[in-house]
Amino acid sequence: MIYSENDLYKAFALFEQGFDFYEVTNYFKKNNASIFDKQKIELIIDAVLMYYEITEKEFMSRSRLRYLVNARGIFYYLSRNLTKNSTIFIGKRVNRDHATVLNGYRVIKDLLQLNLDNVKEDIERITDIFNEYIEAKNEKKNQLIKDVCKVKS
Repeated sequence: MIYSENDLYKAFALFEQGFDFYEVTNYFKKNNASIFDKQKIELIIDAVLMYYEITEKEFMSRSRLRYLVNARGIFYYLSRNLTKNSTIFIGKRVNRDHATVLNGYRVIKDLLQLNLDNVKEDIERITDIFNEYIEAKNEKKNQLIKDVCKVKS
């Protein structure tokens, strides 16, 4: 498993509080990966909503307007590629079943291969927005961890 700089600060803070190696590794195994992937799903949705300038209600609707179908498909595509979540979990987040997620993923994959609907550009821009969200979140975590370490000193 790969750990970020935030994880190392958190581990250091846990060691300073008296936790042993076994307890710290168990903490990361149980909490870190699943929580972070759930947070990634939310950030992907936020990035898609921001890029397409739509509300979550529109995004979750059963509408078949092309831009909404593309928005949902790109969400499925990015969720499958950027997280370790199952299609069942991804679908539950947007009130769809796993088959809908798979179909939407395949549609976007096909559109990418044929370079239709500017899907490639949309995915790149949404991924950039997502990465900005991740950076901002990591900076905030770093600051909180540094503040905790200063208080403990």
